[in-house]
Amino acid sequence: MLRFIAVHPVAFSEEQLRPLTLEQLPQGVTWHSTFCAFADDRSFCHWNAPTKQTLLDLFAKYGVPYEAVYEVRLFDPATGQLEAQPTADKVAEAV
Repeated sequence: MLRFIAVHPVAFSEEQLRPLTLEQLPQGVTWHSTFCAFADDRSFCHWNAPTKQTLLDLFAKYGVPYEAVYEVRLFDPATGQLEAQPTADKVAEAV
């Protein structure tokens, strides 16, 4: 599964985020966490999804504003390694 960071032009409150946690996400989509930068009025959300377009469609469906969505890979400082790049067949399996 591909990993994404979404940048939102608002520091979401708990009241704004809580209802979204109750929504049914598409198959293969996982919302892991949201970091809110209140001083900078931004939020950063960590997602797994089969494609970037899947997230863009989800944000459009729920009216969630975003500035950018980046496909990212995790670097583990404990091992000194980047996570493996998902192959097309592994992404397809997750959908």
